Amino acid sequence: ALSIIQRHLTALSRTSISAPVRLLLRHQLLQPGQSFFDYGCGRGSDVAALKDYSVDASGWDPHYANDNALSESDAVNLGFVVNVIEDPAERVEAIRRAYSLARRVMSVGVMLYGSETPGKPFGDGFLTSRKTFQKYFSQPEFKDYLEHVLHEEVFMVGPGVALVFK
Repeated sequence: ALSIIQRHLTALSRTSISAPVRLLLRHQLLQPGQSFFDYGCGRGSDVAALKDYSVDASGWDPHYANDNALSESDAVNLGFVVNVIEDPAERVEAIRRAYSLARRVMSVGVMLYGSETPGKPFGDGFLTSRKTFQKYFSQPEFKDYLEHVLHEEVFMVGPGVALVFK
């Protein structure tokens, strides 16, 4: 991977639960007493919020929580990770590894194409002014991509948010 890419700068400080995790809760796929693992948890705000909700939540992140163990869980989230990995092979590996940890369901969130020009073309995505990488998807492209990588049926449950069941 190129050292110029600053992946960790894409980690947001959130005040609310992220869209993929919110959809797990809304569809009652994650409830108090169940386990949750956030693969690429960033600063850990979803993990903290779910612990407050009595979910057995943990997470791993290559920058912010590298010492944490990867743990098999009822629900696994891969939220806004796929779109910040500039290496296509590593992207596939992250999806497969996260899915391998899921006992029941995995939620995946990515950035969809917007109207504005996102940055300079770089690989199969864009290099932003902050030296982060972003790969954008259309909704059908994202569904097809995940189905191709996992060989599983993918359910689109929100803009750029997919669920994949075990």
